[in-house]
Amino acid sequence: MARPWRVRFAGAKYHLTGRGNGRAALFLAPEDYARFMEQLDAALDADGVILYAYALMPNHYHLFVETPMGNVQRFMQRLNTAYGMYFRFKHSRPGHCFQGRYGAKLVAGDRYILGLTRYIHLNPVKVKPLASASLERKRTALREHPWSSYRGYAGLAERESRVDYRWLAIMGCRSDRGNRLAYRGFVEAMLGRDDSEFLEEIGKSRCAIGDDRFREEAEDELKERRLERMVTGDIVRPEDCRPALDVVAEAAAEVLGVALSDVRFHGHRLGDRKALAVEWCCRLSGASQRKVAEYLGYGSEAAVGKARRRAQAALAQDPAFGAAERKLVRRLSACKTQTRQEVSRPKG
Repeated sequence: MARPWRVRFAGAKYHLTGRGNGRAALFLAPEDYARFMEQLDAALDADGVILYAYALMPNHYHLFVETPMGNVQRFMQRLNTAYGMYFRFKHSRPGHCFQGRYGAKLVAGDRYILGLTRYIHLNPVKVKPLASASLERKRTALREHPWSSYRGYAGLAERESRVDYRWLAIMGCRSDRGNRLAYRGFVEAMLGRDDSEFLEEIGKSRCAIGDDRFREEAEDELKERRLERMVTGDIVRPEDCRPALDVVAEAAAEVLGVALSDVRFHGHRLGDRKALAVEWCCRLSGASQRKVAEYLGYGSEAAVGKARRRAQAALAQDPAFGAAERKLVRRLSACKTQTRQEVSRPKG
């Protein structure tokens, strides 16, 4: 089978999947699931990827992510390589851990994003042992599955710091609690039947989930690239690179409505906004925590780590901060595009 191509660009959202080689198990014990989650956290942090939803199953996994820096291939290579090495050593199993290249479909549109999160979260109950089970048993299995982001989405457990819950706002309720209850009903309404409409949608394209125009544009771009017989590799749009630390800091200050001098001052006057600037500088510039600590006036990497944890909690709790992050990513992406155009413009 031909190697599947990918479309990569800053701000792309993907439904990512990985499956055990020959459909063999990827997780043989609770500590395997826990180790995968540890390595997922490390990859999210190292590559500045945003996690929106996930579900781990015995022989495969689903992730819904956004790549602000257009680096999905680096993120997945880091994650699958780290877990593959652990699994082979832990269980004395030579050879490939994963079956082929990871799956990656572009995702766009509120309707499709909401449908995808439901599809991912229902995976634990869409298995043969539960095919003829009662609705109550399926509901219990869904709510008690420990390796999924569903409990945090549905208000059944505390929020996970690794998950960004911004898409819950699509439910349209006045409160966060209302959105979570509405989402719980939205998902559990499908316990007794398949979401045939969404399954039909995801089957329409190998590379994208979205409306007709979005799918057609993604397919056309792939077809056009395949015609360039001498060109191989993924389609990169735009080129994968990260802005400098000072560029991110200045843009972050602008979207937060504060002075850059205040961002660089080590103090508590900005509260969560300073923590957000720290998080964005680390994640979007790719600078080390030590370098960010020096630039933003912190005395240690540990202080930066503490600020990042505060920022992640703030992003999970306040939709306005999520909107500010999306604005920042768009602004940085626009700056990179403009820079490339200036470099490529003929002189004279």
